[in-house]
Amino acid sequence: MLPQFAIPYSTALFIGITSGISQCNVVCAPVVSTYIMGSGQSALNGLKSFAVFTLGRIFMCAALGLASGYIGATFISVESDLQYVRLVYSSVLILVGLLMLVHPVCKNCKQSKEKTRIFAFFSQRFAFNPTAHLLIMGMAFAMIPCPPMGLALLYSSQMPSVISSSILMSLFGIGTAVSPLIIICALAGWFSKKIKSEVPQYRMMFQRLSGVILILLGGLPVIF
Repeated sequence: MLPQFAIPYSTALFIGITSGISQCNVVCAPVVSTYIMGSGQSALNGLKSFAVFTLGRIFMCAALGLASGYIGATFISVESDLQYVRLVYSSVLILVGLLMLVHPVCKNCKQSKEKTRIFAFFSQRFAFNPTAHLLIMGMAFAMIPCPPMGLALLYSSQMPSVISSSILMSLFGIGTAVSPLIIICALAGWFSKKIKSEVPQYRMMFQRLSGVILILLGGLPVIF
C-alpha cells in the first residue's frame, strides 16, 4: 500500500493519465497536429514537438499549483469563474496562426520571396521559432478550466505547502503526457515530411493553410 502522504500525488497522476487519454487528447489533437503538419520535418520532429508542448503544459500546471497552494480553495472558485482565460487560449492560437501566415517557422525552409514591407515588419519583429510556439500553446492549453484539472486543483489546495501543491499539479501535467497524442504528433510530422518531399512547391501554401486552420480553431471559442 502507498504511504498516506503519497496518496494525493498518486491520485493527481492518475487523474492526469485518465485526462490525457480522453479529454485532453480530444481538445489538443486538432491544434497540435495542425501546427506540426505545417511546420514539422519528420516523425521524430513530431515527437519533439509533443515533448515541448507537454513541457509547457506541465510548467503551467505547476504555476497553477503554486497559486492554488497560496490562495487555497478560493482559487478554485475564482478560476472556474474566469471564462476569459479561454480568450487567452484563443488569442495564442490566432497569433501563432498569423505568424505561420507571414513567416516560415520551419528552420530549414527557404525564406518566402515576398518582400513587401508589411511581411518584412512582421517577420523581423514577431516571428519566433517552433519551440516557442509549442511551449506557449502548451501553457495556454493548461489554463483552460476542465473537470479533471478542477479536481486536481482541489487536491492541491489541501496540501500543506505551496511547494507540495506545485509538485502535485506537476504530476497531473506529467500524467496528461500519457496520451494517444504522442502517436498523432508522430504521424503529423511524418505526413508533413511526405508532403514537403513529394510536392515541395506547395510547402509554403501548406504551412499557410495550417495557419488559417489555427486561426479558425482559435476563433471558434470566441464565436460560440
